Amino acid sequence: MDLVEFLRARLDRDEQMARACSGAPWRAAPSGTVSTDTGDPSDDGHSHVATAENDAYAEHIARHDPSRALAEVAAKRQILDDYEKQAWILGQGHRTPELDAAQAVREAVLRLLALPYAHHPAYQEEWRP
Repeated sequence: MDLVEFLRARLDRDEQMARACSGAPWRAAPSGTVSTDTGDPSDDGHSHVATAENDAYAEHIARHDPSRALAEVAAKRQILDDYEKQAWILGQGHRTPELDAAQAVREAVLRLLALPYAHHPAYQEEWRP
């Protein structure tokens, strides 16, 4: 498995988990709870997601709701797509020092994107920036 395949697999899993959660926006309440805004009067317009130890934890959970996770997955996939597109162009013999340097920067970005997954068993230490 190369770095791009590794990242795509992690992003697929992140997307799967985010989609399994509520699609409604999450919000933190002063009580340390996190809920969704359902808009349904039968449940007072909110559905309980989690109870946190304190308000800061609740705010952190709410800020990382599924819609944000999905947006991050989409953005990271665009970075991967750009890297692969440029790798293909370079592979076709369209090489200049500037293009090679730009691709090296893209690869450095991929290595940084992989860092949060360094605990995963498929992560390879050679990818560490």
